[in-house]
Amino acid sequence: MENQLKEFEELLVDYFAGNLSEEDSRRLCTLMKSDRIYRQKYEEMAKVRAKSFVPRFENEKKTNYAELVSKLSMHPNRKHSTFSLRQWGYRIAAVVLLVITMSVTVYYIYNGIQIAGQSKQLCMMEVPLGSQTKVYLPDGTVVCLNSGSTLKYSPSFLKQKTRDVYLTGEGYFEVEKNPERPFIVHTNELKVKVLGTVFNIRSYHEDPEVEVDLVEGKVNVSMNSDEKKNVVLSPDECLIYNKERQQMRKDVTDAKRMTLWTTGRLNFVNTSFVSLMKDIERRYNVKINIESEQAQKEIFSGSIDVKLSIEDVLEYIDVDKKYTWTRKGNMIVVQDKRK
Repeated sequence: MENQLKEFEELLVDYFAGNLSEEDSRRLCTLMKSDRIYRQKYEEMAKVRAKSFVPRFENEKKTNYAELVSKLSMHPNRKHSTFSLRQWGYRIAAVVLLVITMSVTVYYIYNGIQIAGQSKQLCMMEVPLGSQTKVYLPDGTVVCLNSGSTLKYSPSFLKQKTRDVYLTGEGYFEVEKNPERPFIVHTNELKVKVLGTVFNIRSYHEDPEVEVDLVEGKVNVSMNSDEKKNVVLSPDECLIYNKERQQMRKDVTDAKRMTLWTTGRLNFVNTSFVSLMKDIERRYNVKINIESEQAQKEIFSGSIDVKLSIEDVLEYIDVDKKYTWTRKGNMIVVQDKRK
């Protein structure tokens, strides 16, 4: 057991540093599901680490480091341990340096948030504009979060009757199956309930619609304002909710194509120019001002490799050379080309 605890601690540090391989990620999930002690250590380390990275806890870093060492029982004098406290110190310092120098994509914040009239502490993972990340939840569920997205869940996630998470933005979910404990994704407008399946949710505040695309399994989608209004989706079906009309409609889709963003491509099918520009804004962390009435009426279909520069992407979109793109800093202005 002691050797496994040592292995888990090493995996956990690599996980928070963002250096965990796919194989090690699966091992970490296996250990977390095998015994409560691993889940407790995960929650404790996440909470302590959060406090040391959030600006308002800047003055508590030394205390938090000591608390981290104490809470995780990382004793340098254990007879069977070859992983010394000094090594832990170096690796945690490396994590701190990564946060300072590279603006880490995912960070954890524990804030008091009112939910259903009760004060609860939620763990929050936020992805800044221009980034994407993959998250492994304590139950083994894998979530890919798109640019400008936020995912929250309770530290007691594994102890509750339902596995509840709260999403703003876009997330691709591969849910670990557990018939006894349904997995529920909450957005501002909808609730998506599953047992174990693969699906994509797009729910940005600024978008007029929320979309759920099902890849595998089944999901039940209901409105927060009226849970009696619900729709069951099968693979390659989507649910589109119009915020203004507060209406849901089910349609046929190519669900795998709708998840291409997880592989580094922007995908769009019969997408308006305005919606496409919003996706580009989030992915490249720019602001695009459309001063062309003609452009606002256009519809596009295709996919773009996000490894391309934004200049190459804009050139690809404007294949007919109908517009001019003027960039100043983070602002791009789209206008009709003068004849």
